[in-house]
Amino acid sequence: MVAKLGKLITISAKVSKELRKEAEALGINISEVIRRTLEKEVKEKKMQKVLKLLTLEVEKGPKLPPGTIVKLLREMREHS
Repeated sequence: MVAKLGKLITISAKVSKELRKEAEALGINISEVIRRTLEKEVKEKKMQKVLKLLTLEVEKGPKLPPGTIVKLLREMREHS
């Protein structure tokens, strides 16, 4: 998945010298790993927020069979 990048900023993180050397020796693109990981974390947090809001809305309405929300979220993930 290639995300359209807008204005970029620099984010720094402290890691041990050994970890950086090992990552570079293995050909790991540290910037790409950080970018992908942060994108994944943001997506997961958004899904958690949606789940919480959906759960609150469902609790206000009629009772649904157990597992309905989980099923809906899985279907949403498959189609995104």
